[in-house]
Amino acid sequence: ANDRLTQQSEKIDSAPWRDYRKAHTERYGNLHEYIEAAFPALSGGDPLVAAAIGEEIDEMFRDKEPTALFQYTLHCWDAYKAGRIPAGAWAAALAVAWQSGQRTMLDHVALSQALVVRMFQSADKEVLYRVGTGREGWADYYATLPEHIDIYRGITTGMKHAETGLCWTTNADHAKQFSGSNVRKASEIPGVIHATLAKTAILAVFDHRDEVVIDPSAEKQNLTTNYLNGPGLTKFRQNWKKWQAEEEKRARGG
Repeated sequence: ANDRLTQQSEKIDSAPWRDYRKAHTERYGNLHEYIEAAFPALSGGDPLVAAAIGEEIDEMFRDKEPTALFQYTLHCWDAYKAGRIPAGAWAAALAVAWQSGQRTMLDHVALSQALVVRMFQSADKEVLYRVGTGREGWADYYATLPEHIDIYRGITTGMKHAETGLCWTTNADHAKQFSGSNVRKASEIPGVIHATLAKTAILAVFDHRDEVVIDPSAEKQNLTTNYLNGPGLTKFRQNWKKWQAEEEKRARGG
């Protein structure tokens, strides 16, 4: 089956996206012409062209069509699989989409974990590192890592794939912040998972919140899960209710 992108209740197959956006100019404007003109440059020598195109699409369509960036990314994935663009261009497109802030790629694209792993494994590691961190020298960075690293994951009691998720961080404080921000119901409890695993499981690293994307099938050691409890949980729930009330007020325009 084709990779699918969820746009509200709509499903868009990535393979025929070229024809889809051409037929929906009321939604995409001149995006069809822009991509048709820019896409050939992705096969050239500078992989960061793909990142620049993605960033431009995101800036143009973030409000009107917030998933346009992910649609473009899956278009690049199809092009990479077909041999039309190199691994560097694919890596740049993937890295931009993965770092798209609150509009996370996995929230909008129907992808299995196995496919996401294949996407990262197919990407050029140096380009992933450059776009993900703004630095060069993936091989040197990787060589400085210990053979086993400590990773953390912010979770809630309402989350699926808690211990087998793709997204972790090397910073425990960031994991705590993530767990709190992902509570969706008053009954949910935030928590943090800690584990150690071999650095060979790392698929990519990003500067934002010290994120590491890992192969979820990799063996984890020293696995512990700690949920907030006692007075700390009581205080969190009190603050959470205040945050929710403020959000509802803003949503009403108050």
